Amino acid sequence: MKKILKIVLIIVVGFLTLFGLYRVYQKNYYKGVYESLSNVFLEMNYAEINSGVLPGLADFSKAVDGSQSFRDPDWIISIGLDAGLSENESLKVIVGFEETFIIEYQQLLSDGRYLFIRYNYKNKNLNPTIEISDSKSSLAYYLAGYNIRNKDSGEINLESYFKRAGTVEKPNFYLTNPNEALEYLKPYGIDEAWIKEKSHFMLYDVVLERWFKNGSQRYSVDNLGDVEIVSLSFSE
Repeated sequence: MKKILKIVLIIVVGFLTLFGLYRVYQKNYYKGVYESLSNVFLEMNYAEINSGVLPGLADFSKAVDGSQSFRDPDWIISIGLDAGLSENESLKVIVGFEETFIIEYQQLLSDGRYLFIRYNYKNKNLNPTIEISDSKSSLAYYLAGYNIRNKDSGEINLESYFKRAGTVEKPNFYLTNPNEALEYLKPYGIDEAWIKEKSHFMLYDVVLERWFKNGSQRYSVDNLGDVEIVSLSFSE
């Protein structure tokens, strides 16, 4: 009997030792991955889709007071943010695999169409875009999700996307050219200055300010890391 108990004790101690070593390895692995993230947008993405892997690293959604969190089996989600906007406005962050990180402002216009102003992270660039659409879900959201699921199929253009994505209905109306969108928005009193002010608000006053206050361990407003924030270009 004593021999059996001794064997059981050895097995238990061995299992606990192996488990402890695995946890140490796991922690060091995730710490190494985290420390390799070269900018704040990769940091925010990592903090959300790898919830709880590093002690002290807050979930992005919790740090920015988001409406929901990324959890398995999610591959992309929209996190709504309360930003003191009017009833016809909303602000969300779209987070997912393949380094997906999109900040998206939406406004319902009086004609029933939607204005979208976005920052889309890709390849160490944060690119601003503008869209007018009759769909309440933006093209950027659909394309991000489609590219995650089809990451090995290469880049696709807009028309190819709608042909290949059978579950997505193509909007009947959309504008993605900044100058065409700006012309469309003139009757609503929305001009280039308004768009740039709203863009600054959603990026700096909401998302980054909350993340630097409650989440980031490595970056600050004066150090965003290896990333270029591109300006939205309107031709003269």
